[in-house]
Amino acid sequence: MYSEVSNGIVATANETSLAHLSSTRANQSTRTNVLRPLDRRIQVVVMTLEGNLHKQIALEDLARSVNLSTGRLAHLFKSEMDLSIQQYLTQLRLAKAKRQLESSFLSIKEIAASVGFSSVTRFVVCFKNVVGATPAHYRKHFLNS
Repeated sequence: MYSEVSNGIVATANETSLAHLSSTRANQSTRTNVLRPLDRRIQVVVMTLEGNLHKQIALEDLARSVNLSTGRLAHLFKSEMDLSIQQYLTQLRLAKAKRQLESSFLSIKEIAASVGFSSVTRFVVCFKNVVGATPAHYRKHFLNS
């Protein structure tokens, strides 16, 4: 088990999480045939994001936790993950929201808050843009399947 604490942000991950990082990255990486290990600083950032989905985390805090400037962190994250930090965070939040829609009877408002969206409207618009259906329609379709 790995743990990193900086400025009140706690990141923890086990081997399953790190394996998920590698498989996610392997699926995204099409530029090279050789998969090199993920930079340790990016691992820390990813684990921090995964452990704090429900919180708004400033880029400055993430950068400070791995001793990088915000610009350098953004560049390194994009080159390692093929996604911006915000795109990755949105992917994580929507994946968790989908799981909650499938397995709970929490309201859309409660799910939006639990995965870190600042407003229900923003959550619904983002969900529909990525998934192709509103959260309510997604839940209804999943439950009818």
